[in-house]
Amino acid sequence: MSTSNSTPENSIASERTHRITGPHHEPPTVANATTYWRCEACQREFIREQDLHRETFHAEHCEVADRC
Repeated sequence: MSTSNSTPENSIASERTHRITGPHHEPPTVANATTYWRCEACQREFIREQDLHRETFHAEHCEVADRC
């Protein structure tokens, strides 16, 4: 039995923080409100979902970019 409090690399919890989420909806009070997608690993957002699957969209060391 392990006494470590760290999350195993292959656990579901670790996968949740390294994924693309969306569509997110901006509140109607925002001028030109739209929907957008976000990479939870590098926190970058984009309006077109397909752009999130391009390596150049993500931060340099983003873990999700390796899966694009």
